[in-house]
Amino acid sequence: MDLDFLRELVAIPSETHDTAAVNRATAAMRDRLSAVPGIRTATEKLGDREILWASTADGRDPDAMFLVHLDVVPAPPELYEMRREGDRVFGRGVVDDKGNAVVVAEVLRRLAGTGVSAGAVFAADEETGGETSARMAALGYKGRKIVAVMDADPWTIANAQKGTTYLTVRARGRGGHSSVPWKLDNPIEKLMEGWCKVRAAWPALPEGSEWGDTATVTKISAGDVPNQIPDTAEMTVNVRFTEPGGDQKAAEFVRKVSGLEAEVSSASFGPVFCDEKHPTLAALRDEMVRAFGREIPFTQLNGATDSRHFVGSGAPIATIGVEGGDMHCNGEWASVASCDAYAGMLEAFCKKL
Repeated sequence: MDLDFLRELVAIPSETHDTAAVNRATAAMRDRLSAVPGIRTATEKLGDREILWASTADGRDPDAMFLVHLDVVPAPPELYEMRREGDRVFGRGVVDDKGNAVVVAEVLRRLAGTGVSAGAVFAADEETGGETSARMAALGYKGRKIVAVMDADPWTIANAQKGTTYLTVRARGRGGHSSVPWKLDNPIEKLMEGWCKVRAAWPALPEGSEWGDTATVTKISAGDVPNQIPDTAEMTVNVRFTEPGGDQKAAEFVRKVSGLEAEVSSASFGPVFCDEKHPTLAALRDEMVRAFGREIPFTQLNGATDSRHFVGSGAPIATIGVEGGDMHCNGEWASVASCDAYAGMLEAFCKKL
């Protein structure tokens, strides 16, 4: 893997909110790949955001499509200067997701001119919802045989991820001056009591597994001044669910158990699932076992990736990633050896598709 190029990318503080900085990272990747004979590049836009497509084949649907992102979460300035200690490199984005992006760029470089059909989307806003990935899917960019999302734990293949929604849960009461609470109906207390009922009644995760529905409060809003009881109180509940329709099911559960209002957010999206017995996923696992000399389990993700935007493409979706840790933290790191190993494995896999 080209560590100098990774260092160049890390030095660009491409925090998602800074569109200009993300576009600079995209331009750096575009300049890198467009200089390689046999690689075609195209730039699409969503508002002011630039989204890079690079491929070894004509068209928008190569056999294998990789999905990575060049935006990062905020970090202190010192994390934008990559450093190396032994096999590990440290800095914002070295594993999430610029390290994976550099690996994909290396795979495309190796495959250029070989007749192997592979391409990649370099998304620009994964950390805040992935609308640029959704844009590329809507424009028809996809993989015919596989979509490989490079944004997960190493040495595994995630073939499923939970859906997610945000419920707005609301209590109504009768507000007034807080000196006479016995004359009023405090919605904050109703909200708290209602949520305690939901928490007590919510089904536990399956024993020994995290693959089940969860719900947790992430935001509470009520009142404007400290000496007044408000008329309403509400909270945001993040629900992660494993079956289609789990968002509506969760809202109904909250309404029934708590007696409160519960509305499903428009930002809901369903779970992603691909059968681990699919021949292409089985072939990917076999190649990983051969390359890495270790067992490769299929796993499920509690969190979300941009894979959800490509469910309608018809190709199996696998989420994988290089070895690293402390994502979104000041100690974010990636293994250089694993980056090199993944580049070699993916090159070999694409040649066998």
